[in-house]
Amino acid sequence: MILSTNVSPFEPRLCCFENIFGLQEIQIVVYSALPMNQCTLEIKMTKIAAFLLCVILGLSQRLEALNNADPHPQYHSQALQDQFVHMMLYGLLGKQDQGYYLEIGAGEPICINNSYFFEKNLGWKGVSVDISEGLSQRWYAARNNLLLTEDALLSDYRTMLQSFPTVIDYLSLDIDAQYVDLLKKIPFDRYIFKVITIEHDFYRYGDIYREGEREILRSLGYHLLFSDVSFSGSSFEDWWIHPSFFPPSLFEILISLDLKGKDYQEGIRLLQDVMVSQ
Repeated sequence: MILSTNVSPFEPRLCCFENIFGLQEIQIVVYSALPMNQCTLEIKMTKIAAFLLCVILGLSQRLEALNNADPHPQYHSQALQDQFVHMMLYGLLGKQDQGYYLEIGAGEPICINNSYFFEKNLGWKGVSVDISEGLSQRWYAARNNLLLTEDALLSDYRTMLQSFPTVIDYLSLDIDAQYVDLLKKIPFDRYIFKVITIEHDFYRYGDIYREGEREILRSLGYHLLFSDVSFSGSSFEDWWIHPSFFPPSLFEILISLDLKGKDYQEGIRLLQDVMVSQ
């Protein structure tokens, strides 16, 4: 940590505390009678010492507020699916490299889209599928990654994914019905996904799709981390992870969470607590 000032004597000094708990910079005004040529101080401290210093300076509340703030506020998904994926991969698994996604049922290119954050902010590569005619012009006005305007149930996913690595970071499925038929089309024998978000729209269809989805994904080794994600009181989606990518100790913590049926915002908060503790 660097504490530095550089102003004339007997005047307020602007001190910059860098890299405290991951914060870029916190600026503090202090007073000092040191001559200007003695005003540059370099202090190496542990995080505990840095925190205690901030308490002494009366900044503990400010630190807490900033530290709890979302460092990536521009998520775009309807129910923070993109934040969930981002937390799992970057917050908990420490992902550093470029990612890949398959998005089936893309909708609009930005608004309530599950992949836009990753393409725009993290440079991910991916392909999106949507049946909506007339979407392409709006899509390519905002996006570079491929959009296929076609019926997802007729898509050739083996050909579509042939340039992808066999480990794909994120699978998003949102086609408003026939989810089980869609899952059977995806070549899970060749590709494995670290995180999956999939609609079942229980509030509309009951168990017509939900149990079939779960049977397939469980048989493939996926773990249902957040079941029956709720939006405005309606259970509409499941969020899955593949245990093989999570250290056993972390996986045990995750599966101990009581997320079933919770509102998506509450679920995100509980997962954020886990992320902070790691």
